[in-house]
Amino acid sequence: MMGSRSSRLLAASIFTTAMLAGMGAAQAGGCRGSACYNLVTSPPVYGSIDETVQVRPGRTQHRVVPAEYETVTDTVMIAPERRIPHYRSPVYETVTEKVMISGPGRRWDVSRDAYGNMVGCWVEVPAQYGYRSRRVEVSPASVDYQTVPAVYTQRQRKVMVRPTEVVREEIPAVYETRQRQVLVSPGAQYWSRARY
Repeated sequence: MMGSRSSRLLAASIFTTAMLAGMGAAQAGGCRGSACYNLVTSPPVYGSIDETVQVRPGRTQHRVVPAEYETVTDTVMIAPERRIPHYRSPVYETVTEKVMISGPGRRWDVSRDAYGNMVGCWVEVPAQYGYRSRRVEVSPASVDYQTVPAVYTQRQRKVMVRPTEVVREEIPAVYETRQRQVLVSPGAQYWSRARY
């Protein structure tokens, strides 16, 4: 397209030069009627085209995402299970029982009769009994154990469920469509035959 445009300009230039030479000759000899040419100038023609231009380049940015935490409830033992001993003392009672103090027997007994004479004889002596108290154990000593259950409580603690991370984000370039004025055809000069 540019080659054909250059060719047209070259041809117009040659034609103009020739016409100027002819006009000089015509003026010298006097130009009348259809033998005269007028120099015509046509202005350049401009148009608008749409073109896409980058108004902001693409870039990479890094964004820090903070760590996330959650509250967790744990059950913890604050006192273990234990056994408390309860001691019981032995139980005693007093028992009274009849016992023989001395067994039966005979003894020689001397006495005087009605006449004052000494008389001796054997006398039967029965057994002698009495009562004696003693302490006896009715129930022996013992130990009973009481079981106290463990004591628990709930405690809360903060745990990290996701660590801090750096996120890479790609931000694309930004483009805009703008109009630009361009030369569609350049201005030209040419000779046109005069009408009168």
